Amino acid sequence: MNVFSTMNALLKKQHAIDDGDAGRPITLLAGAVACYIAYGLGAGFFQGGWTLAMALLKVPLIILGSLALCLPSLYVFTALAGGDYSARAFANIVAGFCGIAGLILVALVPVSWLFSVSTMSLAFVVWLHVFVWLTALFFGRQFLVNATGPGRKAIGIWLVILFVVSLQMTTYVRPVLWRDSGEPLFAKEKKSFFTHFGDVVSWSLEPPATPNSTTRR
Repeated sequence: MNVFSTMNALLKKQHAIDDGDAGRPITLLAGAVACYIAYGLGAGFFQGGWTLAMALLKVPLIILGSLALCLPSLYVFTALAGGDYSARAFANIVAGFCGIAGLILVALVPVSWLFSVSTMSLAFVVWLHVFVWLTALFFGRQFLVNATGPGRKAIGIWLVILFVVSLQMTTYVRPVLWRDSGEPLFAKEKKSFFTHFGDVVSWSLEPPATPNSTTRR
């Protein structure tokens, strides 16, 4: 209930940063991870079966891994733009952003589930998830702008970096939405997200006759 009440308070008063609550960042991160897991579960219904567990594990890994890689740039960019906050306040800002993004994702789980179970187009589903992630980043931007004060001037460029990193992270931990029989849980071939998306589109237009393709997302 503490996680639920904290996430609910974040949703209704997202501009508030309580620098005195040492446990708030941990509670928000726990709630955010639960939201990411729920969204991953909905996304996994595209193929179903064991893909449910794969997407459930990899979606949080993609989001949290991308954020972890981009945290240094968030601090440096906002500091250069004039932001000045303690370590605890910065932790609250990051946790609040994670929480807002998670709330948007979990709110769109029913939409993700519907298209996952009702379409066969992998490219369409990929675009759907890109749109949902952009929506989460948009609302997360609102939170960061309110929370970072003078540092808000750097938020736009940082979110672009985070978005690009998340696309490459998705490519790095592929497959996420579809896995062929015998395909490894993590692909070993190096590939840019441009190439990866091109492979997804090609596969969607011409599905292979045998389950041996390794270009899934």
